[in-house]
Amino acid sequence: MRTMSWIVPTAAACAVLAGCGGGGGGDGAPGDGGASGYVPGTEVPVAAQTSIADVIAFAKSLIAATDETRDPVAIEGATLATSETDEPAEL
Repeated sequence: MRTMSWIVPTAAACAVLAGCGGGGGGDGAPGDGGASGYVPGTEVPVAAQTSIADVIAFAKSLIAATDETRDPVAIEGATLATSETDEPAEL
């Protein structure tokens, strides 16, 4: 009977933790795993990983949305496109 004393609480804890990982119906928010065009876990558009023009557009959108109260933009884990041949762009 001593073995059974920890099985029930352990099973209950596992059930509670399993419920935490549910996949709700995403609203297309940034960081949603790429479903809405963002690099998973970031606010970087997927296109900014393949096109320098999209990197520039992303940078311009960040500059345009600069605000003292805005939360930092999550970019960790994204690899932005680079080019050795494209001309520098004005931001």
